[in-house]
Amino acid sequence: MTGHWITTQFDVNDYHGFVYRITNTTNNKKYIGKKSLWSTVTKKVKMLTKPGKKNTKVTTESNWREYTGSCVTLNEDIKLLGKDKFTFEIIQLCKTRGLLTYTEMEIQFSLDVLRAKDIFNNKLYYNSIIGSKIRI
Repeated sequence: MTGHWITTQFDVNDYHGFVYRITNTTNNKKYIGKKSLWSTVTKKVKMLTKPGKKNTKVTTESNWREYTGSCVTLNEDIKLLGKDKFTFEIIQLCKTRGLLTYTEMEIQFSLDVLRAKDIFNNKLYYNSIIGSKIRI
């Protein structure tokens, strides 16, 4: 089960994450982003053989099935219009964290998500930043 994501079936254990496109079907505005399938947190655990606690990393499946993007404006529109007015598509599965980051940025740059506009000068994408640093 892939939640609200449109994709072919895949085994989550085979991938680190995916690049996705969310489309507002009322105005065709899109968002390109990435999502990790896994979440890793550091927890302190009690040592059985020695007194004290040790840090250990715990990996669990992330909230990807319900995820709607990190863009505030996009999520405001989803709340205002309803989730049924958006399509959620997985466009590329990635096996590693590095490939996931690279693929997201490659697609964002190739689509010119920060500057692309329609004939009425409206932005075509919700994206306002690339790679957590690049803004226009």
